[in-house]
Amino acid sequence: MRRVLALWGIATFGVVVGTMQACGGSGGGSGGNGNGTGGSTPGPDGGTPDTGVPDTGMPDTGVTDATPPTDAPSDAPSDTDAGCPAGWLVAPVVDPPIALPDGGGGVLIHAIGTGTQDYACTAVTVDGGTSYSWVFTGPEADLADCAMNTIGKHFASDGGPGAPEWMTLHDGTYVIGKKLAADTPDGGGSAIPWLLLEATEHGGGTGPLSLVDYVQRVRTAGGLAPSTGCDATTVGTTSNVAYTADYYFFGP
Repeated sequence: MRRVLALWGIATFGVVVGTMQACGGSGGGSGGNGNGTGGSTPGPDGGTPDTGVPDTGMPDTGVTDATPPTDAPSDAPSDTDAGCPAGWLVAPVVDPPIALPDGGGGVLIHAIGTGTQDYACTAVTVDGGTSYSWVFTGPEADLADCAMNTIGKHFASDGGPGAPEWMTLHDGTYVIGKKLAADTPDGGGSAIPWLLLEATEHGGGTGPLSLVDYVQRVRTAGGLAPSTGCDATTVGTTSNVAYTADYYFFGP
């Protein structure tokens, strides 16, 4: 805007100067220099005096061809891991049982899962006897990025607890997996196992999860089924056990 006003001011000044000189020339024609040729005084070289306005060969209209800025903010969602430190997308160190297969790709997304592992007290009849145990029914967790902003959900798909699903919120893209292997680095005494899962289905959108081939669940805390409280009097009740875990999604 400042450039437009400056150019407009130069053009206006040129018009005013030209007008004043035209008026002076008219007066000279009626007796300014006594030769009947007008009042303009030749320059040192005998040519036309300098008016202060460059001669472009085109009439100056005082209008510039200023182009308005075209930089407009984009409403497109950013990458779920944008702004995270470089180490956020480095694959975790794991034991051989859940190591990524050759050609498994690189880390597409890393998310922290925070929620519950859910269990139902179930009666099981075996060899004429009945036993009672907490049976896993699925996870219920939020998925967060490195700044702990919620970016997705984790839950059991329509295929049941053996077909867990992860979905990103901004576009609805999802991936469903199946367990390939499990590992318990701490001996399994305090947390649910680390897992390697393989993608079996994608859908909902074209986000990064649509490219996922494998998922690793690592650095788990909590989530184990209760060791007591399930018997004939509590069949059908549920227990939602708090847990956290890191999820790494791999693909091309």
